[in-house]
Amino acid sequence: MTIVAIALAVLAAVALALGALYQHDAVADQDNSHNGLSWEHFKELLGNRKWLLGLFILGLGTLGNFLALALAPVMVVQPIGAFSLIVSVLLGVRYRGLKVNRRLVQSVVWCTLGVTVFVALSATTARTQVHLGADAMPLVWITGIIVVIGLVIMIFFKHAPQLVLITAAGLLFACVATNAHLVSVQFLRAGIENVTWQNVVALIAAAALGSWYVQNAYAAGPPEMVIAGLTVVDPIAAVILGSVVLGEAKEAPLWLIIVITITGLVACLGVVVLSRYHPDVRDRENARRDARRTDQLTDTEEC
Repeated sequence: MTIVAIALAVLAAVALALGALYQHDAVADQDNSHNGLSWEHFKELLGNRKWLLGLFILGLGTLGNFLALALAPVMVVQPIGAFSLIVSVLLGVRYRGLKVNRRLVQSVVWCTLGVTVFVALSATTARTQVHLGADAMPLVWITGIIVVIGLVIMIFFKHAPQLVLITAAGLLFACVATNAHLVSVQFLRAGIENVTWQNVVALIAAAALGSWYVQNAYAAGPPEMVIAGLTVVDPIAAVILGSVVLGEAKEAPLWLIIVITITGLVACLGVVVLSRYHPDVRDRENARRDARRTDQLTDTEEC
């Protein structure tokens, strides 16, 4: 079953990269999309064929990932999503004319290697357990806290940097994955009557808010950054939730936990480097600097 789960997770990773490409293009084509995604812009997207195609592909990927989570522990399935970062960069080069530089390659390698080792080590120790009733509630409360924090950021920081947006989205989708795993295991092993519906509600709330963050992240920068955040922050947070809250790493020795932590930090460092040195990010920053210089020169001439 673990092999089937890994295969489904790989297919889901490809779907994530392809769906992100279509949705980013649709969002980026909108006027003033870099200033944030307004409700009016979002309603326009609902009639955009490219955006809807991306949504359909992402839906297929989500279904594949959900089935994978039902067949294997969170610690095994979620980190495989890092494969989509490689696919995303290749698609960017092919369809968006993305310029590949040394920093971009380094960041992708760090992210991919870090999360790959994460998968390999997690698979050796992760064990799925059934959590029923009160045992499932800690995950509900943790998800609720993250959702509330996400709502606060959304309301009071309307033009947050892309790195903040993808970090928030990654944390929210980590909650989605962990709740999905918990609920699917409850259903398969204990029956629908033992499913804790609070976890289902928490899953839906986190998915809805996380999707909003993803769309705003598309408007704030390149799709590779969104993929990097979702495939690094998401699995690392999901593994933490899976090991600490769901007890999937109870049998793991201390040295293994330390190595897993180091590989996670390496992957996170890759995301930070990508957020600073991605060609599209650098181009946007240069454009903003040129605009500021022009404004300053205009002000000086008027004086």
